[in-house]
Amino acid sequence: MRHVAEAVRRLGDALSYPRYRRIALLSGLAYALFYLYSLGHLVISPGSSPIPGGGVFTFVGFGNIWRERAPYNFEPVGIIQPFEGFAIFLAVPNLLLAATLGLLLGLNISTLVYNYNQARACGLARSFSGVFASLPAFLTGFACCTPTLVILVGASLSASVIGLLQWFMPAAMAALALALVYNLLRPLPAVQAQHIS
Repeated sequence: MRHVAEAVRRLGDALSYPRYRRIALLSGLAYALFYLYSLGHLVISPGSSPIPGGGVFTFVGFGNIWRERAPYNFEPVGIIQPFEGFAIFLAVPNLLLAATLGLLLGLNISTLVYNYNQARACGLARSFSGVFASLPAFLTGFACCTPTLVILVGASLSASVIGLLQWFMPAAMAALALALVYNLLRPLPAVQAQHIS
């Protein structure tokens, strides 16, 4: 219980500074938009209309809300097209997944930068252990875009990889959550004593 309280306290410390809140918000939002774009739910096609003849908002129907196109890629229930060349497909589960992954990634980056700056303040100018510890989680976070990876590696590997698709999203969330917990619980260096010789 003491560790949970310490993790919550450190997260509160990090987010009490506007700079770290902005880092969390911007990095999380950027990742969520990238995630939706990689799924094809954020369409940017200058000079053409993603939904010809569609209005600003088109309602498809709630019958599609849990219908999957692929593992963790759901059919939209509505489409927002505020102007020509731009559309957002509203698939509620995809929006929730994008928000969750974006939140975890944003908090990871924010606490990572906070820990790095704390270590620098304590006299350790090159404390990259938190960065390297979080790297596997960040890379796993991009594994949810596996269909693109399958296209890149070719059809010969797609048969073996396609069965693993259902595990990539939980693995990405677990890795990001574990990296966040690690960054919140790892001990920060104490201020080094100045030795006068």
